[in-house]
Amino acid sequence: MNVLLVEDSRAIRQLVTAYVEQFGHRVISVESGESAMEIFDQSQIDMVLMDIELPGIDGFEVTKRIRARLSGDWIPIVFLSSNSSDQHFVEGINAGGDAYLAKPVNGPVLQSMVQAMGRIAAIQEQLQIANKELSRLAHIDALTELNNRRGFVLHYGREWGRSSRENQPLSVVMIDIDSFKTFNDNYGHLAGDDCLRLVAKTLVSSLLRPTDMVARYGGEEFVVLLPNTSLEGAMLVADRLRESVAQQQVAHDFSPVAKHITISAGCAEKKAGQAPNQLIDSADKSLYLAKENGRNQVYGE
Repeated sequence: MNVLLVEDSRAIRQLVTAYVEQFGHRVISVESGESAMEIFDQSQIDMVLMDIELPGIDGFEVTKRIRARLSGDWIPIVFLSSNSSDQHFVEGINAGGDAYLAKPVNGPVLQSMVQAMGRIAAIQEQLQIANKELSRLAHIDALTELNNRRGFVLHYGREWGRSSRENQPLSVVMIDIDSFKTFNDNYGHLAGDDCLRLVAKTLVSSLLRPTDMVARYGGEEFVVLLPNTSLEGAMLVADRLRESVAQQQVAHDFSPVAKHITISAGCAEKKAGQAPNQLIDSADKSLYLAKENGRNQVYGE
């Protein structure tokens, strides 16, 4: 671990450094709170040993500033102080400290504290990794490995805000696999799952920009988010997607449209004064018209 030691006494800095380094940790020592903040901003710090009585800003204030910079992350902060009063202890915990060691520092106790806090930090890191993975999985459709509706909503909200700030166009394409229920009924659900995976892969591979994204909106419905794209551009993209899916030649002998899988697409561009849900509704209405007018086509308004 990289341990930041904040202590104005040179003798104590040398003593604590020697104890901590015996366990293979790297110690970065500073004399003041201001120097501590500079080091914290410039280096990867895994643990802090914090003297409370410092020149300039005290250890409580430094701890508060470190906690504010962590933005939800956590590292252990242990106070070192010759003041062992209950009030001092409470103030330290309220400032963001995790433990308290009295001066003069007892070497074995300090080493045990560093070991214990290191274990807690390792567990915390594992939990953060697990939580990030759970969060990612919560936004991914298990079948197609695309973003699901929840994942799309997050991307959509960010792009909507960016579009509004920068006054850039934003378009949405709603896509539906034509006669998919009939496909499932006649070929079976396993074939249906294979079809959904293939369509998803085809849609992703047919998008040309990294900023464009496709998500599974539900069932056999997909949605494509196109930043910096007008309605005209969205319709060109949608038609390329339609052709790409048709070129896969997935047999669908029970389709009223063609002998293979096809898609219909509805496009809409963000309009002034429009709410986010209204753009989705407009794309959905365009999709409805594409299906009503014969399917295997693109419609936009």
